[in-house]
Amino acid sequence: MDCKETEIIIVIPCYDEPGMMQTIRSLFACERGNFGVEILLVINSYAISPEPVKDVNRIAFREACDFAAANNRAGFSLFPLWVENLPGHQTGAGLPRKIGMDKAAAHFTAIGKKNGIIVSLDADTTVAGNYLTEIYRCFKRYRLRSATIEFHHPVEHLNPTDELRQATEVYEKYLRYYRSALEYTGYPYAYYTIGSAFAVSAETYSQVGGMGRQQAGEDFYFLQKVFPLGKTRFIDTTCVYPAARVSARVPFGTGPAIAKMFDEKKFVKLTYRMEAFEELKQLFDQLDAFYQASCEHAEILLHRFPVYMTAFLKENGFLAKIEEIKQHTASPEMFRKRFFNYFTAFRILKYLNAVHPVPHEWEAIG
Repeated sequence: MDCKETEIIIVIPCYDEPGMMQTIRSLFACERGNFGVEILLVINSYAISPEPVKDVNRIAFREACDFAAANNRAGFSLFPLWVENLPGHQTGAGLPRKIGMDKAAAHFTAIGKKNGIIVSLDADTTVAGNYLTEIYRCFKRYRLRSATIEFHHPVEHLNPTDELRQATEVYEKYLRYYRSALEYTGYPYAYYTIGSAFAVSAETYSQVGGMGRQQAGEDFYFLQKVFPLGKTRFIDTTCVYPAARVSARVPFGTGPAIAKMFDEKKFVKLTYRMEAFEELKQLFDQLDAFYQASCEHAEILLHRFPVYMTAFLKENGFLAKIEEIKQHTASPEMFRKRFFNYFTAFRILKYLNAVHPVPHEWEAIG
């Protein structure tokens, strides 16, 4: 490789994606800086995958190899990786994403580049022209450990009455609503967790034990380990464009959410009432008071919250956990940090589901 030493490795799981070359061409069309880029396309199938899917994969692999042979240059290369017969009772991007990101981390370790940038993308997603240069600029300028990236599902070409467009627009509104509401509560790690829209340094990837093997939600689980390490940024100066489509390939995510709306014959996106986030904000606003409170006063503070919140916190051993955290911290700042290592995004979801079992119909279309 020439002076453009590899700084970015993009990992793309590819399963039953006949249109994946659109993603590859989008990357090759990007602005290029004075840094090397490698694209690792993990074309994968599972032991349970039907033969037609494997046929699509074989075609994709040949197309990718042909494209690489014709277009790879020093400092910018595509490397198709063929992975067959993965284990599992259900297909999903978790294990292929892990395989690719593990290889990227190992490569950066081998060349002594702990700050190498591992980017996660999907095979049905195109990118803005400044995608690579903006990721590189932000990681270097802000010395980031990780970043999430702006996204938009491109449906403007569809008729406004098209059901796919309507369902996709509602789902994207839901994602933005949830993140904004979470940020409003004071939760410090209110970032999107989308598999096609994040990046992480090689050192950070290894430090948290790498990507999990979950068949769905692997991005969410992984990033919950990354965010508390700090130096995370939302990059809104570029954008990725995930395809809007119906899919039942994994238990949850964009495709299944849209598919569920179709199955129910209605385009209503259900989410949590804003009141639930108001209550979480009340709790998080009282953290300094809990840090300073005696055991008796902490009990009094706990009963000032709505009855169902108090009940939830008691059922989950909240006061005992608060005392444990206090014993291991010497300042309100450290207390808050340790508190949110306990009261994670998982626990927030658990709370929302427990106290608001009936979601709020905030957006109805069609």
